[in-house]
Amino acid sequence: MLAANYQDYMFGLLKKVIDEIGPRPSCSEAEKRLGRLLVEEWRPFCDKVDVEPFTCSPTAAFGSLYLIVLFYLATIILYWFFPPLALVIAAVNCGIVFLETLRIREVVDFLFSKKQGENVVGVIQPQNQASQRVVVSAHIDSAYESTLSYYLKDLSVLVEFAAMLGLVMSLGASLAKTLAYFNVFSGEGALTGVGIALIALLPLAGLVLLMTSNKPVPGAMDNMSGGSVVSGLGKYLAEARKSGDWYPERTEVVLLGTSSEEAGLRGAKRYAKRHLAELRAIRTCVLNLDGICDEKFLTIIKREIFNGAEYDPRLVKMAQEVAASHDWPITVLSYPIPGGSDGSAFALRGIPTVFLSAADYSRVPFNYHTRNDTYEHIRPESLSVMLQLVVEMIQRIDRGESM
Repeated sequence: MLAANYQDYMFGLLKKVIDEIGPRPSCSEAEKRLGRLLVEEWRPFCDKVDVEPFTCSPTAAFGSLYLIVLFYLATIILYWFFPPLALVIAAVNCGIVFLETLRIREVVDFLFSKKQGENVVGVIQPQNQASQRVVVSAHIDSAYESTLSYYLKDLSVLVEFAAMLGLVMSLGASLAKTLAYFNVFSGEGALTGVGIALIALLPLAGLVLLMTSNKPVPGAMDNMSGGSVVSGLGKYLAEARKSGDWYPERTEVVLLGTSSEEAGLRGAKRYAKRHLAELRAIRTCVLNLDGICDEKFLTIIKREIFNGAEYDPRLVKMAQEVAASHDWPITVLSYPIPGGSDGSAFALRGIPTVFLSAADYSRVPFNYHTRNDTYEHIRPESLSVMLQLVVEMIQRIDRGESM
């Protein structure tokens, strides 16, 4: 497996970033330091390397949780005193959850301060005129720690579900109480019981605030692992070009390091919007890499449950075929985490995309968004397996398969 030759390089780069730069919150100076490091790293590999700045509100995605809990509290209070206003607030609250938290629509971002993020883009031209393109992406920022996940682990999912249930109940209960308020029907006993249930769920809703903190995590698995594989791909292609080994004949390869994925996919969204005409001008597909730590759990994401992204079935099948050719076990599943991945920023715009990972999603990974996300918990072999998977997919695409 040729990619094994680049294992030490990829893991060494990952370790260097964690040791020397450390946690990299969205739009932070540390994130920009990594961006500058990648520019220098990619220049020998690429025909062109650019930094593309953009503005966003990096605290809005998780800052909206405070609004959600505040509005939930207001709904409970007004439920007892003025149900019509409780209904309005509950409806707005559910709208924020659906649009901002689940669908990543930036509806409350105007309430939060703006900062500058920087995407890093490297372009590698093929031997001949490019007639198609493969974008290989990974985000370069790291998350703030989820205190909820760190202490409750798998139980954190139940807390989030209960909080979501409380929001939906608050909307339905406020509607029923409003109808009773206007004497459409009567059912005081039942409505009182529902109101008490909403109060009982308030502590769980409050716990959702612990989904984030002010402590950024190292971000080895999520997602310097992906960034290392993207860099490994660049090095692999640069050496293949010089040595005469296989090198793309007609497929342009774009190395993409996105800012602010942990802030709600802001960097990927800005890149996809800025380059949409270019992405559609020739056949383009996106291989999004995220969460690589154990090759025994090689995973293809076929869809994202909450934001509605559907990944390209041809690319899913291709990844399965490549894995099967090496006898690598590989799982195909729907991504169960709210907010989603950078891949959805492309898939939702109609660009054929697949999301590739190597982590155990049967439970909440213990290093996901916690202080445990260090390189000690990454198997170096997982990086070389992912690189081999990506290289062979690009080879097949260059031959004209599944495009």
